[in-house]
Amino acid sequence: MKRLYLFAAYMVVLLFSHPAYAGDADLPNPYLPSYPFKSAVIHYSLKNEYGHGKFLTGTQVVYIKGDRLAKVTKMTVPDPKGKTENIEALNIFNPDYVYMIDLVKKTGTKIDNQKKYGKDAYDKLSVEEKKGFHERISRREIISLDLLGLGRKIGLETVLGRECEIYLSGEELNPEKLPEGAFERGKDSYYTKSWIWKEAAIPLKVIITGLGWSNELIATKIVENVKIPNSRFTVPSDIKVNYDEEKSEWAKREALASFELYKTGKSKVVKMKLKRREIKPKGDSK
Repeated sequence: MKRLYLFAAYMVVLLFSHPAYAGDADLPNPYLPSYPFKSAVIHYSLKNEYGHGKFLTGTQVVYIKGDRLAKVTKMTVPDPKGKTENIEALNIFNPDYVYMIDLVKKTGTKIDNQKKYGKDAYDKLSVEEKKGFHERISRREIISLDLLGLGRKIGLETVLGRECEIYLSGEELNPEKLPEGAFERGKDSYYTKSWIWKEAAIPLKVIITGLGWSNELIATKIVENVKIPNSRFTVPSDIKVNYDEEKSEWAKREALASFELYKTGKSKVVKMKLKRREIKPKGDSK
């Protein structure tokens, strides 16, 4: 099921998507959200093929209101014993923290939202530095700091009445041209095709295809300017949440390194000394 989680990780791009307005005279802070609506609810269908015609299906609903976003993902997956397991995950993004919650196990993790570091650093730039920042984003053809690595733009298409730009990362796989024995050696090349809502910089359709597997996320319904209760962006009271200090520190360092790249054009290596942890096998009480 590794590829299922690869796909889930890719979908983290649905944080606070926002356009990088390189030509805007106001030079807006690119770390702040900017949508063509005050609120929205987007419904998606999930479909994962994991070999020999086996499929997993599920749903995902994304709630957006101002600078907050919540994402609920539901799916039934097989476990190693051949049974099925229900997955129900809740992700909440606010300006300060990101919450990753398992609604079945009633547990969750909280880390710092790395965008707050970029936002604060950008506000301290001079007008000239802000111009350079936007110019570097524009030269890299970045439409949103949440949507990096989209690849090359290959066309336009309408999805649910919204104009989308289509991007392709990687090359479409042709089994007939693969080296002999690629499947047996586990060669895991893949390509990603994304349909990005042009006005909102939100993915409405994403297809990731590899050797004998594929993952699809497709928007099925969009409702704009709808009332969403604030409770939708609050951690349920029965969830035990732990703060991950190590991941938060990494998020901060990575955010500031990326900021420095867009500010100066020079890349910065992210370094961090990880804490040593002892992992004991289950049942070992020593």
